[in-house]
Formats: sequence, C-alpha cells, structure tokens
Amino acid sequence: MLTSLSDEYNQLKNEYEGYQKMAEGIIQKQSMKIIELDKKVDVLSLIVEISEYINKRIGRGEIVSIINDIMIGILGVTYSSVYLLENRKLQLKSTNLPNTKHHFSINDYNEGKISKLNASIVNRIDNIYICDNIQIHSSILMPIYLKNNLLGVIVVEHHIYNYLNNEHVKLLTALTNQIAICIENNKLYNKIKQNSQKDFLTGLFNRNYFFSVIKEKVKNCGKGFAIVMIDIDNFKNFNDRFGHQYGDMVLRKVSDIIKDSIRKEDVAARYGGEEIIIYMYNVTDSLSVYKRMRNIGDLIKRKAVEYNEVSSYVTVSMGISICTSKDKDVESTIRRADMNLYRAKNSGKNKVVY
Repeated sequence: MLTSLSDEYNQLKNEYEGYQKMAEGIIQKQSMKIIELDKKVDVLSLIVEISEYINKRIGRGEIVSIINDIMIGILGVTYSSVYLLENRKLQLKSTNLPNTKHHFSINDYNEGKISKLNASIVNRIDNIYICDNIQIHSSILMPIYLKNNLLGVIVVEHHIYNYLNNEHVKLLTALTNQIAICIENNKLYNKIKQNSQKDFLTGLFNRNYFFSVIKEKVKNCGKGFAIVMIDIDNFKNFNDRFGHQYGDMVLRKVSDIIKDSIRKEDVAARYGGEEIIIYMYNVTDSLSVYKRMRNIGDLIKRKAVEYNEVSSYVTVSMGISICTSKDKDVESTIRRADMNLYRAKNSGKNKVVY
C-alpha cells in the first residue's frame, strides 16, 4: 500500500515538474517574443522620430549633412558618407572622411561597370581604407531606393572588426526607406520653391521675388547700387508679324543673354511684359554700369533670333539709375531708371540712358 502511494506521489511529482518546465518554457518563449516585439517597437519609434526630424528640416540646404550626422549618432559608426544621384552619377554630398577613394562600388557604378547597387556588408581584419593613418575594418553600403529608382547611397564604416552586422543592415534598410521619402520630398519642395521664384517663360526671377530679395541685398550693400530697366524694342511688331510663339522666343533669347552676362551677385527679373529689371550690387559709378549694359545690348543686337524659318535681329533700350545715398531708396531709384528708359525709347531706341 505504502509502495503504491509512493509510486503515485512520484508520478504526480514528475508530472507536476514536467508541466512546470513546460510552463516555464512557454513563459520564456513569450518573454522572448515580448522582448523582440519591444525591440521592433523601439526601432519603429526611432524611425518615426528620425523621419519627423528630417521632414521638419525639408527645404534647408543642410538636409544631407543632417542625414549623415544621424547615421553616425544612431549607429555609433566612426565614419559615414552620403551620395546622391545627379545626372546619372553618384555625387558625394556629405562625409567625415578625408577621401572616399576606397568606395570602389560607387566608382564602378559611376563608370558603368555595374548597373545596380545592392546592400552589402564587409568585415575585414586587414584595413579596408587605403591610407594607413585611418583604420576601417567594418563597413556597410546601403543604396537608397524609392520605387526601384536609385536616389543615392549611404556608406557607414567602423574601425572595429565585426562591429557592423546583419542587425545593422536591417536597421539601415528601414531607415533608408524613410530617408528616400524625405529626399524626394526635399526635391519636390525645392522645385516648388524655385518655380514660385522664377518666371516660367524666361527663367528669370519673377517680380515678387525680385522685390523680396533686393530688400535684403540693399540692407547689406556697403556701397551704392544700380537699377537697370530694359525694354525690347518693337516687341509688339514681332508678335504681330510672326506670332506670339516667336515673340516668346525673342523674350527668352534676350533673357538668356542677360542671365549669362551679369555678375552672380546681381539679380535680373522679368518686370512685366517685355520689360526686364536688373539690380546691380555694390556700384557707384554710372559710366561703368553704362559700359556693361552697352556690351549686353551689343551682344543682343548681334545674335539673330531664329524660329520656324524666321530669323530677325533684336535691339533693346535701357535706363540706368544709381543710388549712393544712405537711405537707399529702391522705389525712387526704379522710378529714375524707368524715366531714363522712357528717354531712351523716345530718342530713337537701341540706346542706354543714365
């Protein structure tokens, strides 16, 4: 009887211990799943935070540098480099390396040796970098794709062998998916901004942007400035004789010559109709401005405008006004330039009056 009870007890004990181990195993598996889930949530939260951080800075010139700094901070890597695709070539936009000659895959892509870039990880005991004074033993190349279109590449590197692994690849893949959207949004923003500043037909700045930008330029102008008003002579005749498309071509040709002839610090805009206005920075001498404008007028006069078997020569009239006073009154300067333009038109056209 006692033996039977003892056997039954041992059986129950074994069963209990078995159930306990099974329960512990289930709890352990659930705990591991919860830990993995927490990790995924943390990664997703991190990606969302980074995406929001970058998107808030869209439109700023330093967005690529921000992305590069994020790579270094989040991944804890020693070096990071960001390339963007421009004119079918990957151009280095941000790096904290002295040079990136060892990025052979980038060079191969640019030279047409490979047509597609894939994510790759390299861990090497020997130094990856070509210069002895910098040590790189771990590296990941991560292309940035949006709808199968290559936008750029991120290369992260570390001086410790085997520092970067497949978990870093997974994180970078998720990050670059968001970064691709941010880069595309930034391009779209800049395109919209540029379109809002430019005149669609001529490619010159529009009138609104002209007045907004020269306010700041006048404030920072140490010397005087000049305003030049330009009007295409007999422009109505071009429209009437050859059609508005030819008239548009005339306006574009004249605008292109002006854009190519003025200094970087000067601002040219379409003022209205066939009139163009130029702001010239840091000038005090009317004669020097006159000579520059006369040269531009001669360039315009020498180049025939050709369109649909129609070829004709164009001249322009110009009025110049210089402002050297401390108050730097832009409106008064424009009025004087406009009056001088009127004098140039009334005295035979194809003239520069100052």
